[in-house]
Amino acid sequence: ILFFYTLMKNGALSVPFFVPQTADGSDCSGLDLQFIPDDIPDSIKTLDFSFNYLPTLYNSTFPRLRSLVSLDLTRCSINFIYEDVFQYQFDLEALYLVANPLNFISDRAFSGPLALKYLGLAESMIRNLKEIPIAHLEFLETLDLRGSDIQNLDGLENLPLQQMKRLLLGMNGIEKINTADMEKLQRTSRLEISFKGNNLVDVEAKAFRNLDVNILDLSGCVNKMDMSVVLKGLEGVKTNKLYLGVYEDSSKSYITDLQSFCNISAVEVNFQLQHLPNLTNMSFSCFSKVQKLDFTRAHLSALPSSSSNTSMLSHLVLDDNSFTDMCHINAGNFPMLTSLSVSRNVKPLSFKGNCLEPLSHLKELQLSRSHINTGNFCCTKQLSGVTELKFLNLSYNLPMKWEALPFNATPNLLHLDLAHTKYVLNNSSPFTNLEHLQILNISFTNLTLLEHVHILKGLSQLRVLNLKGNTIQDGVLAKTNIFDYVPLLENLVLSSCGITEIGENVFKDLAHLKTVDLSENQLVKLGFVDFYSLNEIQLNFAGNKITLVDVRTVKDFGSSSRVDLSSNPLACKCTNYQFITWVKDNVSKMKHIEKTLCDATNEKIIDVDLQCVFSNGKLGLGLAIAAVIVILIALLYFGNRIHTRYRAYSRLQE
Repeated sequence: ILFFYTLMKNGALSVPFFVPQTADGSDCSGLDLQFIPDDIPDSIKTLDFSFNYLPTLYNSTFPRLRSLVSLDLTRCSINFIYEDVFQYQFDLEALYLVANPLNFISDRAFSGPLALKYLGLAESMIRNLKEIPIAHLEFLETLDLRGSDIQNLDGLENLPLQQMKRLLLGMNGIEKINTADMEKLQRTSRLEISFKGNNLVDVEAKAFRNLDVNILDLSGCVNKMDMSVVLKGLEGVKTNKLYLGVYEDSSKSYITDLQSFCNISAVEVNFQLQHLPNLTNMSFSCFSKVQKLDFTRAHLSALPSSSSNTSMLSHLVLDDNSFTDMCHINAGNFPMLTSLSVSRNVKPLSFKGNCLEPLSHLKELQLSRSHINTGNFCCTKQLSGVTELKFLNLSYNLPMKWEALPFNATPNLLHLDLAHTKYVLNNSSPFTNLEHLQILNISFTNLTLLEHVHILKGLSQLRVLNLKGNTIQDGVLAKTNIFDYVPLLENLVLSSCGITEIGENVFKDLAHLKTVDLSENQLVKLGFVDFYSLNEIQLNFAGNKITLVDVRTVKDFGSSSRVDLSSNPLACKCTNYQFITWVKDNVSKMKHIEKTLCDATNEKIIDVDLQCVFSNGKLGLGLAIAAVIVILIALLYFGNRIHTRYRAYSRLQE
């Protein structure tokens, strides 16, 4: 037994083994393997061998797999990587060695691949950058060292930085960043470098000077130091994105001085979860070159009343703060703003005046979950000035009393989200001026659909309509002219509307309909005849009360169409035999087939084996009649022959 076990462990003895195949490779992850199975094809390009056991990699470990492009060896308990392990993998581009306790890596460990682009060494107990063999890594684009035990940046100059695009050093033990360290990165071009989660103790002033990077991530780095020191270290840097936020469990970080930003060139800056108690006009003016500011949960209640140096700002995120009035944003400071988000505001937000009037270039406005109080009427005054607005989200807010045309000030809207916001109508057709609108979400708005048959009037360009959670009177979705106003509709959501029955020809005129969601209703009958076409349509009937399905309703279902019947009490009896047979023959047309179960046995419908040879009454009757006819014909035939012979015999006797 020990002999055969040793042979198997060393790969000298192969045993039959089922290897799960993917589109262009094999997935052997988590199978407790200790060798590369012989059943893996030599020509595979992708091999996921993660969560197995390969304590040592030799040059004889992967000799067959010469077409590999991606190899994942995450958590394989690798301790030693010897020379020329990948000598035959010339096309290897991505190598994942994540979470392995690497004790030794040969200087020639990565010889072979001509252009390795991704090397994942995260959580692999690399203690020093000098431990990484740089030979044969000239074309490396991403080096992932997150979550290792790196204490300093010694050896940074030895890394193959010529082609590198991403250097991920987050969640290590780096405490100091010096000017000398950062000078080594000046020969890179538009690098993404992450120090995320390192508990920095000191950053030398102007350490990042003359550094031009694409992304610089210093979020979660100030548990042990003042943020102002980090900002002084960043003076002179040029970056596309700068992350300076902290985490939920981080110690409170207060930014009291933003003057350093006058010497920092950044397009996007993220201050998520920072404390910015005293934003002044002068400090805010240092964001003159910034185009996007993210102040998510930055403990703000107001922005400076006057700032004349923010004309470049186009995106402003103020989510999860404590504003009490939209006017406290002082929108006049941001004349070029195209996107504004004030979602999930902690306190009730008053939005009664024309506070956004200066934002003539605004395209996107996010105001969801902000306890908005619009006063007596909404929303002409509140939205005055933002005539170019394309996207408006007012979902999950307090009830609103609408004017006759509440969105008269925003005629160019393309996307309007009003989900879970109840409103009082002052006009049966509130959207008549939104002729360009393509997406409308009025789910859970307490709307009784068939009582407001003209509510969609004017929406001739609408493509997506979400009516989820609104009431259908008496449960019967009858034919009205409610959908006549949206002839180009492609996606319709009518889930959770209490629908018990769908009347004739309700959807017949919607020639462009591609997706219909009727899930979580009370339907007992499945009907497709009401749709204009069944060639390319996605239908969701999940969570209804459908038990029997007439197979004639699905026979014209196109090859590109799909239907979801999961979570229905389907009867797996001979009365449903023809439909069950259709399902087995058309599995590709079923969504969530694994959750499409029999009501009585909870068995998957595709696994049901019914014996219903004589279950069809008409067929049985037909066969019985045919049998009787055959017997009668046989009796007549043989009777006639006997009679003929008897007559012949009688004549002979005479």
